[in-house]
Amino acid sequence: MNQQDMLYDTDMREILFETYENTGEHLRIFEELVIGKSRADAILVKENEILGFEIKSDKDSLVRLTTQVKNYERFCDKCYIVTGIHYIDRIEEAVPDHWGIYDIMRDEEGNLHIEVFREAEKNPKERPTTKLKNQMNLLWRMELIKIVKEHKLGGVTTRNKKQLRDLIVEKLGKEEAKRLTCEALMERDYSIFENQ
Repeated sequence: MNQQDMLYDTDMREILFETYENTGEHLRIFEELVIGKSRADAILVKENEILGFEIKSDKDSLVRLTTQVKNYERFCDKCYIVTGIHYIDRIEEAVPDHWGIYDIMRDEEGNLHIEVFREAEKNPKERPTTKLKNQMNLLWRMELIKIVKEHKLGGVTTRNKKQLRDLIVEKLGKEEAKRLTCEALMERDYSIFENQ
């Protein structure tokens, strides 16, 4: 493969993120977020949905993909693999049938184009309650405390993250807990750490 035709991770991220940002939807993209024992290339949070994106550039390997798939599925409602011409033929067999596939390619002028090779669907074997709790584990303790206080669910000082999470699900129900989790992630403010 010609060096100038190679797809690099940074270029692939740029066109992928632009594609979603141009939809006008309210969303938030997190890069390099730890999910279980893997680091997700990108997690996209929408109003009531969390999407995961594993990016395989032409320089990447597929060696860790099986483990990455398992971790993405524990945290994401839908999962996508983003690749180029280098892996497109092998990717279909490398990820489950319910994973979506984005194909990125260069035209003759060198411009990148992104296409949906296969749409993602929800994992048919998933257990929604387990996934919700994993998603709520992405929240900081202070974000869980804010939800508990805003909804007057009870004391927070002695409760750990798991207890706060379980309290929210028990008192507000799964649907509302999911909505509030997505909302908290979309509103996350990293600037609180800047002056510490």
